[in-house]
Amino acid sequence: MNLIRLYLLDSFRIERDSKTIHLPTRKVESLLAYLALFPGQHSCEQLAALLWGDSTDEQARLSLRTALAAISKALDDALIADRESVQLNPDVNFWIDVKEIERLEIRDSSNLQSLISNYHDLLPNFYDEWIVRERERLRAIYLDALLQLAQHNRSTSDYARAIETAQRVLAADRANEKAHQHLMFCFAVQGDRIAALKQYDEYTKILREDLNTPPSSETTALRDQIMQELTGAPSREAAMTNLPNPLTSFIGREKEIRTLKELLATTRLLTLSGAGGCGKTRLAIEIASRCARGDDSPNRLYKNGVWWVDLSTLSEPSLVPQSVANVFDLQETPDTPLLKLLANFLREKELLLVLDNCEHLIDASARLAETLLNASPKLQILATSREALNVTGETVWHVPSLAVPNAEHLPPLNQLTQYDAIKLFVQCAAAIAPNWKLDGNARAVTQICARLDGVPLAIELAAARLKTLSAEQIAERLNDRFHLLTSGSRTALPRQQTLRAAIDWSFDLLSEPERVLLSRLSVFAGGWTFDAAECVWADSVPASKGRMKGDDILDLLSHLIDKSLVLAEEHDGVTRYRMLETIRQYANEKLLESGESERVRDRHLEYFLKLVEETELKLRGATHLTWLNHLETEHDNLRAALDWSQESERGAEWGLQLAATLSRFWDLRGYLREGRERISSALAHSQHLGRTVARGKAFCGGAELAYRQSDYLVARPLANEALAIYRELSDKQGIADTLSVLGYIGEEEGDYDTPAGLYKETLALNRELENEHGIATALQNLGWVALRLGQNALANSQFEEALAINRRLEDKRETTFTLSGLAEVAARQGKLEAASRLIEECLALRREIGHKWGIGGSLGTWAWIAMHQRDWDTALIRLRESIGVRKEIGDKGGIAWCLERLAEVAMENNALARAVQIFGAASALRGSMGSVIDPVDQPEHDLRIATLHKKLNEENYSAVWNAGRTMTMEQAIEYALAEQVEVQPSASAQPHDPNALTPREIEVLRLAQAGLSDAKIAEKLVISRRTVNTHLSSIYSKLGVNSRSAATRYALDHKLI
Repeated sequence: MNLIRLYLLDSFRIERDSKTIHLPTRKVESLLAYLALFPGQHSCEQLAALLWGDSTDEQARLSLRTALAAISKALDDALIADRESVQLNPDVNFWIDVKEIERLEIRDSSNLQSLISNYHDLLPNFYDEWIVRERERLRAIYLDALLQLAQHNRSTSDYARAIETAQRVLAADRANEKAHQHLMFCFAVQGDRIAALKQYDEYTKILREDLNTPPSSETTALRDQIMQELTGAPSREAAMTNLPNPLTSFIGREKEIRTLKELLATTRLLTLSGAGGCGKTRLAIEIASRCARGDDSPNRLYKNGVWWVDLSTLSEPSLVPQSVANVFDLQETPDTPLLKLLANFLREKELLLVLDNCEHLIDASARLAETLLNASPKLQILATSREALNVTGETVWHVPSLAVPNAEHLPPLNQLTQYDAIKLFVQCAAAIAPNWKLDGNARAVTQICARLDGVPLAIELAAARLKTLSAEQIAERLNDRFHLLTSGSRTALPRQQTLRAAIDWSFDLLSEPERVLLSRLSVFAGGWTFDAAECVWADSVPASKGRMKGDDILDLLSHLIDKSLVLAEEHDGVTRYRMLETIRQYANEKLLESGESERVRDRHLEYFLKLVEETELKLRGATHLTWLNHLETEHDNLRAALDWSQESERGAEWGLQLAATLSRFWDLRGYLREGRERISSALAHSQHLGRTVARGKAFCGGAELAYRQSDYLVARPLANEALAIYRELSDKQGIADTLSVLGYIGEEEGDYDTPAGLYKETLALNRELENEHGIATALQNLGWVALRLGQNALANSQFEEALAINRRLEDKRETTFTLSGLAEVAARQGKLEAASRLIEECLALRREIGHKWGIGGSLGTWAWIAMHQRDWDTALIRLRESIGVRKEIGDKGGIAWCLERLAEVAMENNALARAVQIFGAASALRGSMGSVIDPVDQPEHDLRIATLHKKLNEENYSAVWNAGRTMTMEQAIEYALAEQVEVQPSASAQPHDPNALTPREIEVLRLAQAGLSDAKIAEKLVISRRTVNTHLSSIYSKLGVNSRSAATRYALDHKLI
């Protein structure tokens, strides 16, 4: 999809395909800017009040509609709007300069200069209140970036540049304390103590004049240090350290570093925790190095240094205090224990002590930290460990994985390199293969980093394989990552030389029950709840293998979280757990080695079958959305359960039941192709089980999913088989459900008598069973038959009766089908305003529940109604959206219907050959499915074809028609949508004298331009809607146009209104 560039900094500008697009007014520009900066759905009422708050409510709404129409005209697919709400279309690719500034704001220091260079004030000549607020917010980001750059310059001893940058801050904000502190510090370090003290005096004067307040204690303390000739302290203290000097530059994590600096200001014991290879040690070195240089704040100095203690090579707890003592050259004496000696030595010291790799000596490390912190009030400890020390006052911070882009939506190359994981891979690759380039390897590298969860060690090991493999080959081999990633640095610790060794180290530190639980939890895909975790502890599992009570499992799970092997995340009040994929694969190997994999996977399958069966009935009531989302969350687990059912001896029956029960979920959420494949596999794997209810249910569900994809030739035999099974078992509900599906198929094939009989039978069965959901469904199905036969009054009555039941049952899915039917009835009766309201309500409900098949249908119906209103702009937008959804889920019947509507638009545009070709493509697509046009629409369709046949000679008509019929579906879609921007006047139509418009026609035109519907215009002028239509037809004729938007645009251009 073409990129739309929206520039809001310095001035407003839109570009698409390198062409500048203009909007008519500043208010329209402001509206688009607001929608772009605040993505998501906004109520029309709120937008009208925000932008036109000085107008009356009615005038504000009219202005909003006019503005939205202008945006849709300029960017036809940019908006998703209805009567109640509007948002930018998330499927349209927008680039927004402000978002680039915001994205850079959280990246590392190398991007600060880019942010500063690209910054300009937001829309400087706009004065809307919201813009003023956003302008100030962005200016604060800009000033913060300058301060960060000044800090970065200081950390590299580039004091002259730090001074220049701080002065730029003061030019915009003369009372900025951090900038004054930077200047004081830098002047002092350069030896100009007088200039530093003058800066303090100037700041004091500014505060007195502007705020009538003295400087903060922090700034005063810095002044005191300078006066005591402590300006040389940073360089002296920089030497008071034994920190390692890494051979590679530090990558990213600027946001994390800022967070850790803030934590160091409030805690005396900060522990960096995380799984092996996540970068704890490297991050600790970077933090400690900045602290040693005085970078953590403008006036914070560790007077007695920053000291590093590596515990990784130790094996005895008693060696922990000895290692610390060695750093300070302390020797144990006979009368003073080493720990007491350390405490006495550090009592008055102000220093930062870094304890690296505490996890294997956790108790000894904790005792040391607690003793020293209690003895020395000015001591701070920064520890790294795969689990917390659990010392009073400890702050534990989990080191996250490096940021990774979405491999499914790959950003441009210049944005890709802003992600820390990608930058690390590129840095490592440059060391291994100097001629290697990211360009051409971007997708493979992104896949590698994503599948390795952004874990630094794993990424480094993967990049090392570039010696012998391409990036694409590395990505392909990650399923066997433990054999692949084994080429670490020879100088690294053994546990850092291979991916397996890194996790072995953590696994070996677990207790036996913890190891058993970790291995069993590996059966979960995409995470799990606590209830799900309990399911893997079955009574049939021998106690020797680690069976635990519920409370014990909770404790063990907590231990695994503490040891950074399991992550806990809260969503909507529910805690879910997950493992990084590398750890899950490792744990799964251990499960296979244990010999209990089959038993645990059976428990997993059984648990999710019960969950789905409990959820089935809840998908029809008031809480259906909650349960739909719950199934969506567990979808990966459901897939894993179904996969296992194909391998397990006991799984055939459970897998069949699971697949059959999931058919409604797959239908609602648009997983049509996947659902069909899963059901087909389950049926094939369970043939030996006989003709059971579950088998009938699976055949019925598979038939309905095939019907949704317009695969009627497959759907019918599946439904027939389901019906035969249900009749054999005398399962009346199953018979009723299957008869409905057979009715759907019959309607699409053009047989309406049989479906009507089937629906009447389902109605009788559901009434006998007192199944109100089934009664409502049967009534609305009868309504659809009546509608397709042109029996509008009967259809309306049946839809209304079904709607009343569905609303009472709070069955939103079925409610949408009745609303859609009522909208079509209203449109066919000429009640276009009512039809629009009904279809908008229907679409909103379908979007709420995520019913993609229904969303595609509702968008198409909305387009059809708009065509009846001669609102071609809206019609084209909705048809484009409808085709997009229907193509995604494989709804070929819906696509054929949309092509026919686009052919009608082409006819209105006088593009007759184009219309014939599109009609030909739609005809071929229908023929491939065995689908027909509804009887109620067939006469009008035949008339259109006859008209086209008449206007084109036989030879041309046949050639163009056949060209359409030979198109693939994708080619037909591309052709039908190409250049379909709006309906233009025909070539022969020439504008007449605009002065020929009557005063009443100008009045009608003015109201149409304001966004009023035909009904509203009629109400406003106290005339009938028929008269409004007559006026509009006359206007179109006199102006030589054939759409409302074209007429209003002509009128505005010629100052008629």
